[in-house]
Amino acid sequence: MDQDNQDSKGKELTSEERKELQEGFSLEEMEKGSSGWKIVKKWLETRAFHTWANPRETDSMDEWTWKELNAYYAASNARELLDQISQAISRADYLDKVQKGEIETGRMKI
Repeated sequence: MDQDNQDSKGKELTSEERKELQEGFSLEEMEKGSSGWKIVKKWLETRAFHTWANPRETDSMDEWTWKELNAYYAASNARELLDQISQAISRADYLDKVQKGEIETGRMKI
């Protein structure tokens, strides 16, 4: 087999990479096709970027601090989940291109 044919085939993925590829494609399918996911995503985005404790609704600085801390962690968790989903989809796209031979993954040359 010549070098050109081998390069066009791409790389065989490991079992872990195949799992990542499948998970990423499943998440991408969910993100594109599920009306329920669009609702949940909007909730998460609202939680991630528009969450704070209203000081007028608390009786003390300690109570406000506690509510603000909880709001911060809820926002961080929502943001992290959205980022993880986005990264899994990006990783699946990358692995798909590697598998198809669109991206070369040979050893680095120094």
